[in-house]
Amino acid sequence: MHDRSFGRRPPPAWMRPITERLSPTIRNLIVVMAVVFGLYTMAAGLRPFFTAHLALGPAVATGELWQPLTSLFVHLDLWGFVFDLIGLWFVGATVERSLGRGRFLLIFFGAGLLANIVVALLLLALAHPSIYAGCGDSVLALFVAFGVLFGRTQVRVFGSLALQARILSLILVGMSLISALAQAAWPSLAGTVVAIAVGYFLSGGSGRSILDAFAHLRRHRSRLGVLEGGRGRGSKKYVN
Repeated sequence: MHDRSFGRRPPPAWMRPITERLSPTIRNLIVVMAVVFGLYTMAAGLRPFFTAHLALGPAVATGELWQPLTSLFVHLDLWGFVFDLIGLWFVGATVERSLGRGRFLLIFFGAGLLANIVVALLLLALAHPSIYAGCGDSVLALFVAFGVLFGRTQVRVFGSLALQARILSLILVGMSLISALAQAAWPSLAGTVVAIAVGYFLSGGSGRSILDAFAHLRRHRSRLGVLEGGRGRGSKKYVN
């Protein structure tokens, strides 16, 4: 009898924290983005094509209506690529397991597409020749969904640093909004707001939970920190 497990050995122990967060859906999204970014980085001759026709830019007004979709998979800088992939890896599989693949994809693509459509409309209205690329709004929507789904659950962010899921979500939302405001990037700000709304309501959020989260953040600002020894006390739960 043949051993069907040949060639399918489990990953080494040191890789498990990485592979445990890689569902087939997340893996496929990451692979597509990595391949596209690799082509953009290594094939210099393709960069003008990527920027002009696959990223979101002025050409969307001339009939290139695919740009709000294709721009989700195009990254024009290393840091944007790295942060999008880390964010997708960090919460993607957890949200997918909680809501199901269909709803996960609805949040990812729904938030990204709607945000990009709003950005495109404002770019045209303001006659702004900016280029937008990446799935940052989609990933932010997933973090919002993560905060809604897990609320007060403690999340290990790095090492022994742990935050409530909803507080982590609020911090990232605040950073995104402040960054857009500081740069007076109004199309980007509008797209971010749309993505936040999509992630929030498609994951079952309500107005009351928003108020509760902000109230908790104000009361406990000084308590956001490191949990001693990386472990919680009592019955606190962690999302790994």
